[in-house]
Amino acid sequence: MNAVQTCPRCDKRGMKSWSELTDEEREMVKRLPLSANYSLEERQATHRWCTRCWYESTETSTQA
Repeated sequence: MNAVQTCPRCDKRGMKSWSELTDEEREMVKRLPLSANYSLEERQATHRWCTRCWYESTETSTQA
């Protein structure tokens, strides 16, 4: 599914999961607006981020 891999805001390929982020990127993610709505644990487990525009996807990917 290409839509999961591409940012819906800026079309950059390669949305990253928490484990793919660098330490600096993780610090940036902790300051994004959705940090007020979701726990860090939930965000680490299910969210994906675009490191170009900092879009945060809350949709879980369904990979088979």
